[in-house]
Amino acid sequence: MKVLLTHELFAPNFRGGGEYVRLETARGLMRRGVDVRVLTTGDPEQTTYEGIPTTRLAVGRRQFNLEVTAIAKVAGDVDLIHTAFYHACLPSLVAGKLLRKPVVADVMALFQEVWNEEKTWPIGPLYAAWERFLLRRGYSALLFFSDFSRASGLKLGVDPAKSFVICPGIEADLYRPGQPKQNIVLFSGKLDARKGIYEFLEVARALPGVRFSVMGWGPNQKTIRRMAPPNVEFVPYARDLLAQAYAQARIFLLPTKAETFGIALVEAMASGCAVVSTLPMAFEGIHVSPGDCAAMIKAIETLWSDPALTANMGDRNIDLARRYTWDSYITELIRVYERVLADRRSWS
Repeated sequence: MKVLLTHELFAPNFRGGGEYVRLETARGLMRRGVDVRVLTTGDPEQTTYEGIPTTRLAVGRRQFNLEVTAIAKVAGDVDLIHTAFYHACLPSLVAGKLLRKPVVADVMALFQEVWNEEKTWPIGPLYAAWERFLLRRGYSALLFFSDFSRASGLKLGVDPAKSFVICPGIEADLYRPGQPKQNIVLFSGKLDARKGIYEFLEVARALPGVRFSVMGWGPNQKTIRRMAPPNVEFVPYARDLLAQAYAQARIFLLPTKAETFGIALVEAMASGCAVVSTLPMAFEGIHVSPGDCAAMIKAIETLWSDPALTANMGDRNIDLARRYTWDSYITELIRVYERVLADRRSWS
């Protein structure tokens, strides 16, 4: 089987979890004997990454929307194209239609009304409309990373018969609890409104006796640092240091307002953290509603005052996190590929 992975960025260039998922997809498929190549943006001189063949176009990631011809050229001899929201999927779909190749798309972003907090009017509504437009195109399959993300897609009109849930994994060997845990409440992720960083700061401000730590990135870092109370420590973001941050923290707080999955959440679970989060996923800790700072403050107070409780929660979270493996992700992904290719043979 030959597969072309298209994505607006690819390692070593990262903007978030989407690039991490795409890298692990390429690695996992190659381990299973799939002939994989990647088409992305970046330096054309860089033709491989960790043995993964890459073709990089010297354009910005948004310009990738215009690269139908380049995608069609690289995809000429592949069996299918596997793409992802946002800027790679539409040109990949058009190229696939021209070549009569099936196109599978990852729904890596589905934020809808939350865009109104991220972007000023009318940009926010335009982003939401763009998501709806992309969702309703004629992909051979749409891949969602969680049941709750697929449910959102179904409400927006996606075809249930062509939508599948495949949960990403984590590198479980990298994440384990520190001995002993430290009294830290950790946030990890992009420092923006969608991730709930402003709610995180409000919680920290209300609990001056609690130690909070932030490991994140984003264009608003300087502003957020200025807004932070003295009990918030900012740690430079680096994936090779992330496991250490999770290992040290006793509690992980993720007050996100929109996600398609929660890789950071699962990594924290695997590291033995008790969790306070808005995500509708199974974890040991306290679920809170997006934007409900009062509930978040109460939850942190409850867990902070009971180390034995958080230790027990952390142990159970380690067990829960074991279900999220890249091996199972790749197994399910190949099954979707095979189904799509079988369907293609029936109409081609």
